[in-house]
Amino acid sequence: MRRCLVIPGTFIPYNDTVTQLVYKQLRLLDLEYDVISLSAEEDPELIQLLQKDPNGQKFHIQNTDSYNNVLFSIHNVFLPKALHHMHRYIQDAVSSYDRHEVVYTSSWPCYTIRAGKQIKEQHTDVLWIASFCDPINHSPYKYDKATYRSYSLPEKIAFHLYCHYYVVDQDEADAFEHADRLVFICPEQRDFMLDQYEKYFHRMKRNELLKKCIIVPLNYIPEWNQIQPSGKHLQHDVYTLSHFGRVYGLRLIEEFIYAVKEFHEKHPDIRFCIEQYGEFRKSDEELIRKCGLNSIFSVHSKIPYKECIEKMNESDAVLLFDTILPETEFQPYLPSKILEYSLLEKDTLGISTSRSPAYRIMKESNAIVCRYDQKEIEKGLEELIIEHHPSVIRYATDNRTAVQPLIKSIDSWFSDHH
Repeated sequence: MRRCLVIPGTFIPYNDTVTQLVYKQLRLLDLEYDVISLSAEEDPELIQLLQKDPNGQKFHIQNTDSYNNVLFSIHNVFLPKALHHMHRYIQDAVSSYDRHEVVYTSSWPCYTIRAGKQIKEQHTDVLWIASFCDPINHSPYKYDKATYRSYSLPEKIAFHLYCHYYVVDQDEADAFEHADRLVFICPEQRDFMLDQYEKYFHRMKRNELLKKCIIVPLNYIPEWNQIQPSGKHLQHDVYTLSHFGRVYGLRLIEEFIYAVKEFHEKHPDIRFCIEQYGEFRKSDEELIRKCGLNSIFSVHSKIPYKECIEKMNESDAVLLFDTILPETEFQPYLPSKILEYSLLEKDTLGISTSRSPAYRIMKESNAIVCRYDQKEIEKGLEELIIEHHPSVIRYATDNRTAVQPLIKSIDSWFSDHH
């Protein structure tokens, strides 16, 4: 069996969207894995699932440092310490290379690419697979002016340092130019990142890069799946719409709040409520108060994952607030909750943009998705709450199906190079 060096930053059993994404991309490949990772809090439930998964035995995990030592954010400003540990992790990963046939890096975090590039330069015959969960090069979140204005001066300084050392455009370009395979979660993410590369680097032609690109959609492991629809017919006096996750940055909802106000005034006899679980902007809370919607909106702190699934099942419908960019631009972010909503077979109202993956997926599913426009959202609320338009997302790809393009691409590479 061929051997693969995995450089992911954190790895399971730390329970994170990206760590699970990495494991799902790799577990069914015909490879033996040495994982060089950063330790973080382990999830006992995930440990049990790993122990039961026969594919888990292929992963040999070595934690070389703590993720908290490498972490740097606008609220955690120990930059010299963080940079020292980040460079040490990169060197630990590079020195762990031992005639592996494959190297796999995951971004985020972006500094895994620096280790992959060093190994590829030293060992040109290795297959380097660079996987991306989000864009780096000119990521829209780096240019979110409204959020930046809300920062204090120390936070603004820390933000610039974070972008300079941790979210480096050159890292993405290095992966595009030196990696042999580029893995994305959706076509929109790929196309946005190719557009940014052409605009700011353009050392390789688009058709050359496209030959390296593979799409592995968000997916689920059937044996692990605990996301089951309740099957109950809900009969609530108050129609409940729930959202789970952060509302921050470019995840804009002002037009949604105004649409709720108009809907409520137009249909005063319809009893409904909006439940928000997780981080929420103060400005949005103020707008809700200003619009007189305190009796309709309830904002709660983040809740544990199991409770999230229970609350989703108990809701009449769920909300998907997407990243909002200009309609003329590719929107490269795909919320992971779209898979959960699909598995739960929940009616969903999406607020999105027409060139985003969520918009495409919901349109293909004949689910209700609205552009970031008050009138369009108001119409969507009427379709969902009054007309009871079925609005279930069809996106539940199983793990084996999802990774087939990656398996074929790896086989093709070895066939061409040996």
